[in-house]
Formats: sequence, structure tokens, C-alpha cells
Amino acid sequence: MEDRKRDKLVNRLFYVALAIMVGVYTYLTVKTFAPVNAYIGDEVWYPTAAYNYLKFIFHVTPPMYFPYSNESGIATYMNYSHPPLAKFIMDIFIAILGYYPIAWRLPSWILGDLMLIVAFFLGSSLLGGGKIGKLGGLMAAFMIAMDPNLWLLHGIAMLDIYVSFFAFLSFYFLMKDKILLASIFLGLAAASKEPALVLIFPFLYYVGEVMKSPLRRTIYGIVIPAFAYLAVSSPIIAYTGGLIQWIKIKYYHMVAWDITNGHIALSAVSQISTPWGWFLDVHPFYMGHGFYANINPLVMFLWLFSTPIAFILREKKMIMLTMFGWTEWLGFLAVYFLGNHTMFSFYYTDFAPFVDTYVVVSLFALGKKMLARKPSKDVRAEIPQIPK
Repeated sequence: MEDRKRDKLVNRLFYVALAIMVGVYTYLTVKTFAPVNAYIGDEVWYPTAAYNYLKFIFHVTPPMYFPYSNESGIATYMNYSHPPLAKFIMDIFIAILGYYPIAWRLPSWILGDLMLIVAFFLGSSLLGGGKIGKLGGLMAAFMIAMDPNLWLLHGIAMLDIYVSFFAFLSFYFLMKDKILLASIFLGLAAASKEPALVLIFPFLYYVGEVMKSPLRRTIYGIVIPAFAYLAVSSPIIAYTGGLIQWIKIKYYHMVAWDITNGHIALSAVSQISTPWGWFLDVHPFYMGHGFYANINPLVMFLWLFSTPIAFILREKKMIMLTMFGWTEWLGFLAVYFLGNHTMFSFYYTDFAPFVDTYVVVSLFALGKKMLARKPSKDVRAEIPQIPK
């Protein structure tokens, strides 16, 4: 009975610690980003496109308490280069609060908080629960909270925190064998930004391992995510004149955009980075107002060198965790070699929670394994031997 009470108390302490962490994270987020009454980085494109969705697609015009950005053609810009979900979510807050920076940043702040909670429960689950599991989950949440790239991208209104969160949540449900929810959120991740599309490969593999049915693998790995993607995109499909016209526009804007240069002038060397350069934080993208999209090289190299741990321990779920991260990184690498040499450090946010969580979980799992294998003390060794 006493042990049970003590365990309940310890569990509550972990939840209190998580609540404090989320509270402090929220406070620092508001303190850092709310006072910036200006566009930060690519906010010049996405909130304005979100407002244009309201105006042209839904025929709603919330009050504009803040002017459009100064980009050419911005008053009619629809951002066809990227899927619409993140902008639709921004629209909810803009419709309620009006068009100004806090309104369009609020959903990113919320997703950043929720990501810490998902990391806690995912890390705890992968480590088998209990005190060690919950400590690992808490450390995974802390690692994400301390990630400089996620910190910046969750504070502003860009697309990367959306794809990152929905992909991470999809993975959590996948590991809990809630395959339907995992499929839906994978579709929502892809409907936020296209880097999530490559996650279909590890997703299909894992679903196949769980279900052993090609038909169910196809339904949960392709059909349901595609349906979620199309459902989210349906207002855009209707606005552009139907499915065929939408596909043509998507090809022209998204595919051509993703595999070609032109996102920024090639002469802007200090802003351009490469997937391998992210390991050394080469050329962190400058967003203005003193904000840089930095990457922690220590975490990147820990991820690189700890990846074999999952395979050595033969922990399938740990293998999937690191492979989700590597799949997105390899996707960016492929895009680079296909011709897009104008890549940016903030793309790291798209797979950062997989990296941060894996580093913690793998080291905790290795520590648990080493402690479990530690030989018990041989009592006989302490008995004095009688000399012959």
C-alpha cells in the first residue's frame, strides 16, 4: 500500500514538472515573440496568404489591424507552392481576433506547447513507462524545449512547426498502434507542408509489420492520408476550378518550386545551407529582428552516432523513431541533388522532434540495458578461502 502511494506521488511529481515546463515555455514564448509587432522571416508570405484565403475563398474580411507586407502582388497572393492546412488554422485565429501578429502566431505557440506534451508521453511509452520511462519522457520534452530551431519556428507563423507537430503526433499514435489516427495525422502533416510526404515510406513499412495485410497497408498507409490531404485541400480545389486544374497548379507551383533554385538569390550565401551543413550549424537563416534559425551541432552528432543503438538493441520502435528523422533528412538531400540549392536551416524543424526525442530515448535505453546486464555480486567471492 505504501509503495502504491509513493508511486502515485512520484507520477504526480512528473506531471507537475511537465506542467511547469510547459508553463515556463509558454511564458518565455509570449515574452519573446509577442512584442515583435512586425513580420518575422517568411511571415511576409503565409499570414497574408491566409488572409487572402478568407477574403477570396470564404468571402470573409476580418478587420486588418496590421498592413499587408510589401511583397509584390501580395494582396492576391495564395501561396499555391505549399499545402493549405497551416494557413487555414491561422485563419481561425485571424477570423476571431483580426489580422495582426499575435493572432497569426497563436496557433504556432499552442502547437509548440503540445509538442512538449507529446514528447513526454512518447518518450515514456518507448522506455516502458515507470519512473525511468517518465524521466526519459520529461528529458525528451526538455530537449525539444531547448532546441533553438524549434524555439524560433514555434514562435512565428511559418509552416514548419505545423508539419513537425502533425508528423510527430502521427508517429505517437503509430507507436500506440492507433493506426487510423496515425494515418489521419500523417495526411494532415502532408497538408501542412510537403516534406512530410516522404514519411509515407517508413509509415508503410511499420503498418505492414503490424497488420501483415497488403490491402490494409495500402488503406492506412496511402488511402486515408491521401483522403485527409484532399479533404483539407477541398476549398482550394473548388476555388481553382476543380481537381484537374488544381493538380496542374500544384505541379506548376509546388513541384517546380521544390526542386529548383529561386527561393533566394544564390549570391545570398550566408542565408543558404545544405542538409549536411545542418550538422555544423553552417549559415543559420536570419529571420530579422535578431532571430537566427540555429541548429545545435551537439544534438545532431549525438543523433548520428546514437542511431546504431536502436539496431544493436533491436528495438523496432526506436528504429522507427530515428528512421522517421533520417527519412526527412534524406528527402531534403534528394531535393538538393535534384536541383534545389537554395535550402535553409529552418527546414530542420520539420524533423527536429524525432531527432531530439530519439537522442534521449536511445541513451536512456542503452543505460537501462547496461544496468540490467550488470552482474550481481558473487557472494562466494567474499567468503575467505581456506588455504590448502
